Amino acid sequence: MRKFSGDVQLHLLGDWFLTFDGGRDDRSAVELPSGPQHLIAFLALHGRCARTQAAATLWPDHPEQVATSRLRGVLWRLRHRHGDLPAPLLEISDASLALAKDIGVDVHRFRSAADLLIRGTTEADEDAAATVLDSAELLPGWYDDWVLAARERLQHLRLGALDALACKRQAQRRGHEALQAARAATLIEPLHESAHRTIVQTHVDNGDIVEAVEHYEKFRVMLDRELGLPPSERFTYLIQRYLDGARHRGRGVRSR
Repeated sequence: MRKFSGDVQLHLLGDWFLTFDGGRDDRSAVELPSGPQHLIAFLALHGRCARTQAAATLWPDHPEQVATSRLRGVLWRLRHRHGDLPAPLLEISDASLALAKDIGVDVHRFRSAADLLIRGTTEADEDAAATVLDSAELLPGWYDDWVLAARERLQHLRLGALDALACKRQAQRRGHEALQAARAATLIEPLHESAHRTIVQTHVDNGDIVEAVEHYEKFRVMLDRELGLPPSERFTYLIQRYLDGARHRGRGVRSR
């Protein structure tokens, strides 16, 4: 098998995009129709799998014979394009399929970065933080069941990584970065209390008590409206004395 002549990267976070020689422009982009795109994305997300599994997953509403025929058609189109590609994109055997090992996949880099942040290892450096913070949604506009399931798993993984990053940056007194990570987490899950707690704690650490109280109150109202529940005792304890002070000042203003 030929080796790639340059860096080949598959982008699935955001629009499907395949590039070679390290670029991301029209000159380095590999244009492929929908069928090959879906097969390549599936193999990138799931690893090596049986041909029958790939066919059944990609064409779930078709009889096995039809799905298998469609898979053969996609593989034929990829073979037909070999002359236009930097190298074969798949490893194909009689029974199984896999993405070529030399192809870099942004989802794989994201998973590694998120895992480092969640485990809190010393290897979790600025690059890992940037990878998680800058991550886009998996294949927006694709509504296949296997894409939706993978998208949800990645969102949960990103939420955990952002949570860990926010807590770490808050403990390091890197308030701006703590707020950035925590706010990104609330965009994924608006009721994720630990992210809101980090936001409030960071405001308190920065001496921004008004912002801390206002954020807590907004979260409390939202949680009551959506779930009929109050914030946890831990969260309330964090902000209680400032709430008491704000309420006392409010009563003083009204009495005058």
